[in-house]
Amino acid sequence: MMHGQRNIKFRDMCFQWGIQHTTTTPYYPQASLAERVNRNLKSALKIFHHKSQRNWDEDLPWLSTVFNTAVHESTQATPDTLFLGREMKCPLAVRWDLSPVHSGQVRGTDPRFWSEVYGRLKRASGKVARRYNQGRKPHAFRVGDMVRYRLTLISSKARDISAKMMLRWSEPCVILKEV
Repeated sequence: MMHGQRNIKFRDMCFQWGIQHTTTTPYYPQASLAERVNRNLKSALKIFHHKSQRNWDEDLPWLSTVFNTAVHESTQATPDTLFLGREMKCPLAVRWDLSPVHSGQVRGTDPRFWSEVYGRLKRASGKVARRYNQGRKPHAFRVGDMVRYRLTLISSKARDISAKMMLRWSEPCVILKEV
């Protein structure tokens, strides 16, 4: 797919979803929400494209929609609701709903909504801290246990394989004997 065709597809997707695209200055990479989103995106791409890595870019609009409309475990709200104060419209709703964007109840204007979200985030943070501070316990493997092992990943331009998009762990295996 040529670069110009991608731009046209991107503009068409923005139009279908009622998105006004704006650009910003890129920032240097650091531990942030954007880095977390990139990590989740890489995981999704590995799951769907680890065998055939040629057309992964065609799924980006749909993966973006999935991430933006999924209810987050910590906040019990979608990123759309937190960012926009309302749920995102799907392509069919944009096509047939001619009402203004902010018609109806906007959850983001309700102070109770934000205090509930903040409380959930504090509880989730405490839960993550407790889990992290428990420490790791050594595991003794036995014959008959199901295990996975880390795979050695090597990119190959000739075979159109990128190590970044490959699965990092093997399929489940059974331990047959101890050495």
